[in-house]
Amino acid sequence: MTPYAELHSHTNFSFLDGASHPHALIERAAELGYEALAITDHDGFQGAAHFAAAAREVGLPTVYGSEVGILPDGVAPPPSTDPFLTAEEWDAAQWADDEGPNVDRRGRTVRAHGTKPVDAGPTDHLVLLATGPDGYGTISRLVSTAQFRGEKDRPVYLWEDLAEAAKGKVIALTGCWQGAVPAAALRGDLAGALREAGRLRELFGDRLHVELWHHRLPEDDGRNDLLWEVAQRLRLPIVATNQVHYHDPADAMVSEVLAAIAGRRSLATHDGFRPPTDERHLKPVDEMAARFARYPGAVARAAELGRSLAFDLHVVAPNLPDFPMPGHFLDELDF
Repeated sequence: MTPYAELHSHTNFSFLDGASHPHALIERAAELGYEALAITDHDGFQGAAHFAAAAREVGLPTVYGSEVGILPDGVAPPPSTDPFLTAEEWDAAQWADDEGPNVDRRGRTVRAHGTKPVDAGPTDHLVLLATGPDGYGTISRLVSTAQFRGEKDRPVYLWEDLAEAAKGKVIALTGCWQGAVPAAALRGDLAGALREAGRLRELFGDRLHVELWHHRLPEDDGRNDLLWEVAQRLRLPIVATNQVHYHDPADAMVSEVLAAIAGRRSLATHDGFRPPTDERHLKPVDEMAARFARYPGAVARAAELGRSLAFDLHVVAPNLPDFPMPGHFLDELDF
């Protein structure tokens, strides 16, 4: 049997996008006999600790990464691109619309962080995978910089940020339909796909992988064929993924409910936005092998890459002292 590892999956820590808890994804991947499973939540490692704990229980190798959205050429960044505020600037921002720090308040003051944007604007998606603890740190710094520069649920990644991160121990996948390379391929624009892939190759070299996926949609074959040609021309490795958003096909509707909430749409209205197929779940290994048989090595490369990138998150966890929890709490994770 051809081995396989899923290198592009979202947990429910990709808020209103992923529909499954980390432990559900881990348990299902172990049942299916995966070589490894990656967590690639949007813009951070929020679910990484739960993911690591669940994987440790079943002995499944884990890969850590994140899906980010780079600001495209021609799209202006926010007025200020300095990701860090001085203490004075931070203090001024906290009280900008208030009476001042000495006003009499009763109880706890809650400052709303804003609402989740319906349309965060165009970005070129890219999946970044850590090759180990150093790569984990590199991706963390990239995401933190973008989060500070942007606003709630709208981090701002600049090309210069990506160029700096590419110097670290990081692997890149060309990403989903919102990635610059797949988007060009979907349009049938071979020259555009080659140009965008070439730009990324200048940064990552052979650490850039062309990502293929197939959800039984009419456009999948044509897009994948063009992506295959891009990889052959630029001598880039290819990897198959299923861009997972839920662990089991039965949870497809849960995923669509979350997407409707994120888009501020009723379920009736959202029905016109949902994918025509419910394919974004963890698939059996033999099904993935059959689905990508026309692209030799794509599934096997996913397994090989998953094995080589897997590491235990313990090695990057700080050695903090025990903290006694009050009341009925058993430990810091019991909430």
